[in-house]
Amino acid sequence: MTVANGRSDEMTGSSPHSVHLVDATRGPLIGDGRLRRVLPFAITATVGMLVALPSTSWTRPGLALLSSLLVVAALTGAVALPWHRLPRATQVAVPFVFLVTTLLLASATGRVIGSPFVTMALLPLLWLSLYESRLAVVVASMVAGMMLWLEVPGGSAQAPAQATASALVIAVCGVGMGITLHGLVADARGLARALRDNQVALEDGAMILNSLPERVSRFRIGDHVINYCNAAWADQYNVDAQAAMGRPLDEFLSEDELGGLHAQLALLGPDSPILVDPVARAADSTSSHWLQWVDRYVVGLDGPQVLSIGRDVTDRHEVERLLAESEARFRDLADKSADVVWRFLLEPVPHFDYMSPSVENVLGYPPSHFLEDFGHMMSIVDDQGTKVIEGALRGESGLERVDFRFRHANGSIVVGETRTTVIAGGLQGVSRDVTELRQVQAELSALALRDSLTGLANRRLFDELFAAKLARAQRNGLPLGIAFLDLDGFKHVNDKFGHSAGDIVLRETARRLLAMVRGADTVARVGGDEFVVIYEPNDADSDNLIQRIDQELSAPINITPSIVVSCPASIGLADTRAAGYNAANLLGAADKAMYEAKRRRQEFETLTRRVAG
Repeated sequence: MTVANGRSDEMTGSSPHSVHLVDATRGPLIGDGRLRRVLPFAITATVGMLVALPSTSWTRPGLALLSSLLVVAALTGAVALPWHRLPRATQVAVPFVFLVTTLLLASATGRVIGSPFVTMALLPLLWLSLYESRLAVVVASMVAGMMLWLEVPGGSAQAPAQATASALVIAVCGVGMGITLHGLVADARGLARALRDNQVALEDGAMILNSLPERVSRFRIGDHVINYCNAAWADQYNVDAQAAMGRPLDEFLSEDELGGLHAQLALLGPDSPILVDPVARAADSTSSHWLQWVDRYVVGLDGPQVLSIGRDVTDRHEVERLLAESEARFRDLADKSADVVWRFLLEPVPHFDYMSPSVENVLGYPPSHFLEDFGHMMSIVDDQGTKVIEGALRGESGLERVDFRFRHANGSIVVGETRTTVIAGGLQGVSRDVTELRQVQAELSALALRDSLTGLANRRLFDELFAAKLARAQRNGLPLGIAFLDLDGFKHVNDKFGHSAGDIVLRETARRLLAMVRGADTVARVGGDEFVVIYEPNDADSDNLIQRIDQELSAPINITPSIVVSCPASIGLADTRAAGYNAANLLGAADKAMYEAKRRRQEFETLTRRVAG
């Protein structure tokens, strides 16, 4: 059964017994096949006329002839006229003309209701019921009833009750039959249209499925027999799609896919109608294709079925394989590394995803201690490291290269140099134990600023401290003094007793100076036997400082129990009240004063020797 469904070409069935339900908006006289639609009415009318005419006596021969000609004209016009060029409503003329002519033939017999032509009036009513609107059926039935009632013998005023009842029955039955038949035909037309739409939808769906790259199949759960597969599925398994129908799915699947199929079917059902196989399955051993399947539980005419969709994930599988190999190599290297290799993820909560075994050698805890709770790591980091990590978690700072101070399981402090790299969802990095290295670096840093023999500030540190103290004194409007010391007789001690004796003198001089200066004062060794003291000459105590230094450094120094030397200091003084706050000027003034003091000491010693001699 086919329906035109509003298309320009009228749909006809291939079977000669097809019922043609045409588009109600166009009518039965338009489109291919109208002769086949009109022919049943024409044959019925012709046969009826041939049977009725010879057995009928006419009271109005002229009316009978005219009516017969109108019947022929109506049937001929139904086939011959170009109805597609005429308004839709004009097609109603054919059944209405036929209806009127049959009633006129009945009137020409003189018996009207008793005439056989009244029965033929059912034909146009059927025509209208099949192809026209309900209004046309009602109007035609009312017209037939009215004409029969008016044509009864004696006229309407003297119409016998029986004839009147017959006319009324014909009209009512015509209306009832026509409306009922019209409703049935309308329902049939709607059903046919729905069936055809469904068929078109199925055909379109099949075409779409065949154009998809995904492998689509449907099979019964009970015996795994395939009842549908698309072209991609058939190509995947090198089989014709029609040939695969009715065969068990197990014949085509690889062992890996069969394992996945049974695992899916064990979970699939009404309560779990859709399942995604999380594992990519090898399609076969030759094509190297990998498929990931999604199965849906459906109920068909043959019972429970599975609609299975497979996507080719060969490229993704290869990437995952390479990634897994890379991950394995990474873990192998990380596991064997002396450094601590780790990976940290933010979701669902901040946690370590990996921690290399070397962490136990570095911090004394096994990897599981930190993997199970990120808080364990935070508990052994000092306060400064905790602030850095919390800031990084809030996105306020980075961790490209940071030194963290950890508390070892035995209580000692471990300095870990940590280098990090941002990854998707977190960080990964390497932490190295640099405790000894940082200690050596600190010692080297101290050596760079301290005199290695005496431990006093060297010339570099002295310049930095002197500049800072001058700036602060000038800012506060306070004086700053400097004492430049040079040991007298030091060269003689070196030449006579050796450099080791000279080193003893230098260390002892540094010790005595540190013992005498105040906490705010600074002592530095700026040359071989040259020392500098920076002090604040703003009280009486500072005035006595230089005298105490002079007295203390003049005291003998025991080199050995039998060797005692004396190396007093020539001291030159200068302060900002005379030389200003310029470092070079102040130091130059103190140096000049020192040489002047040395000259006076030498002159005094020379004079003393002359007097004694």
